Amino acid sequence: MNDLEMNINPSPLIILFHGLSSSPLEFNFLSSQLKASGYRVFTPTIPGYSFGGTSSKWKYWLENAVEQVKKLQSEEAQPVCLGGISLGSTLALAVASQLHGIHGVVALSTTLKYNGWSMPWYRPLIPFGMMLGLGDLYKYRERDPFGIKNKQIRAYIKKIMSSDEISAVGGSYMSLRHMYEGNKLCRYTIKNLPKVVSSILTIHAIDDEIANTFNARMVGELTNPPLKRQIYLGNSYHMITVDNERETVAAEMISFLDRIYSNPNGEHFNEKIVSPELQRFLRNQERDIRSTND
Repeated sequence: MNDLEMNINPSPLIILFHGLSSSPLEFNFLSSQLKASGYRVFTPTIPGYSFGGTSSKWKYWLENAVEQVKKLQSEEAQPVCLGGISLGSTLALAVASQLHGIHGVVALSTTLKYNGWSMPWYRPLIPFGMMLGLGDLYKYRERDPFGIKNKQIRAYIKKIMSSDEISAVGGSYMSLRHMYEGNKLCRYTIKNLPKVVSSILTIHAIDDEIANTFNARMVGELTNPPLKRQIYLGNSYHMITVDNERETVAAEMISFLDRIYSNPNGEHFNEKIVSPELQRFLRNQERDIRSTND
């Protein structure tokens, strides 16, 4: 792309990574809101990471993502921002730890540890399943609540999943090999979070059934962003780009991007949001700890 072409598209580019064994459908609503606010959006797919086919290695996911982002960086007049949901957020953080010049990272429902309330007890046994040769034979089927708290949306997703293999909340299944490689990406990203020096927005649901709020706190504590904003939601589950508070997610993301592109030094930037939902969560957590100790 030459200088003339770059000047034709001066608006910033936001690169969004979908979750593991899923598709860009997860960002349909968010992308429409970003585009309406003047941003351009690119949602990459990665063979063996996106839904369909056999899982590739986690290193390939990261190498492919880095390659795509580097190419786009070279073509853009302005620095790019990254974002993602679930393991896509983890992937975006991993890319940001490797590349210079990433302007910001939007980490939605970040999954560094699969420690939510709906996770099956046998998840720690994944390595043993791989040793037994079950990597491509065993497929974890998505089930209620599908990452959705809203009962009407959940019923709609369930209906789609009964006939189609892909929906706005991801694929209908995930192989054991996908989960195994995903765990490796999580460990790599945790180790490299201190290398992330881009501005960061985290948005996480208090009641996330896949990855609890420890994940968002880890991003906040281990990265080194010049600007940090943390949002906690009280009426959603894991798929916050589809659930009850999708409008809030879009509005907060647009506000964050507007700030970092128009106010790079961060004057008057509110770094951390302690929402009523987070306060409720912390009070309940403290109460549970006290009752355990009594």
